[in-house]
Amino acid sequence: MRAVAVPGAAEIVWSVNSESDLAGYNVYRDGAPVVKLNRELLQIPVFRDNGTTAGARHSYRVTAVDRNGNESAPSEQVTVTAE
Repeated sequence: MRAVAVPGAAEIVWSVNSESDLAGYNVYRDGAPVVKLNRELLQIPVFRDNGTTAGARHSYRVTAVDRNGNESAPSEQVTVTAE
C-alpha cells in the first residue's frame, strides 16, 4: 500500500484482495477519532482523500470486507504529508 500527496488531496493505492467473496474495501484516516472515509464499499483499490490539510501528516489504513460483512484486520499504516 502507498499514499501519494497531490495538490489538495492524498491518493491511496493498495494491492487487490484475491478472496473470491470480496465485497469491497474501506479506507480509514487516523486521527482523534479514526475516520472511515468512504460511505459505500470501494470496488477498486484506489481512493482519493480530498479532506487533507496542506502541510499536515495524514495516516491511512485499508480493510477488506467480504459478502457477509466481515471486515479484515487493517493493513499496515501509510503516512503522507499533504500538499
